Amino acid sequence: MTSDRRARPLWPLLVPLALLAVLIVVAYRARHQLQREPEFTVDPTRYQLVARPAWLPEDVAGTVAASVSSHAARGASLLRQEELAGLTASLLAASPWIEAVEQIQPRWPAQAEVRLRLRRPVMAIDGDILVAADGRVLGLGPVVLDPPPLQCAKPARDADVLQCAAAAAEVLPFRASLEEVGVTLVSVAPDAEGTVAFTTDRDVVLAWGRTADSSPLAYLDLPPAKRIDNLREVLVDFPALAGVQRVQLWTDRPVVVRREE
Repeated sequence: MTSDRRARPLWPLLVPLALLAVLIVVAYRARHQLQREPEFTVDPTRYQLVARPAWLPEDVAGTVAASVSSHAARGASLLRQEELAGLTASLLAASPWIEAVEQIQPRWPAQAEVRLRLRRPVMAIDGDILVAADGRVLGLGPVVLDPPPLQCAKPARDADVLQCAAAAAEVLPFRASLEEVGVTLVSVAPDAEGTVAFTTDRDVVLAWGRTADSSPLAYLDLPPAKRIDNLREVLVDFPALAGVQRVQLWTDRPVVVRREE
């Protein structure tokens, strides 16, 4: 009698457990089946451009979006976050414009909202081939940036592209304030002994020096802010660099070469 009383309470527990097990199996099979349905699988061949940076024209942004679509060739289930996350590597390889994939958000049916961070061009080779700060060639523009990318004649070596792009990125934070005092940079080019120089709209050459990590001796050159301080010091005596042909900025004191009369 005692053993019967102890056995009875088990039956009310076994029935719910059996039902729960059945529900788990059904839910698993349903989820597995849904993953195969088109409505729950992202179709990368169909895309819509939702937003773009103000500086990137719609046709260029559309080209980037098309590259994303063509490179994300395989579908991903909306129900499997790891599959959506797995698209990141293929999206990063889709276009040199893409610096990072910030978010992939599933949207039913068969959609995913992808938010990208784009590289900002700082230099243009031969007028229209845009280059990012890390020297990566982005492709054709145009872009609408203020200040615009610095022009660069076609460099002879890949190392020149890297260093000129790095210099363009270093000087970018100062360009707007320099324009306010009459110094407008328009181009960048390799200079003597592994250094870089900028040219203004008045054909004044600003010898910038070496960029960070460009050579083992780069640490000997002044940091970018100090070079700009040197330029501002020159501007006290030569407003808007009038009468100046060349200024060396990377040394402790600026070196000014006047124009010949």
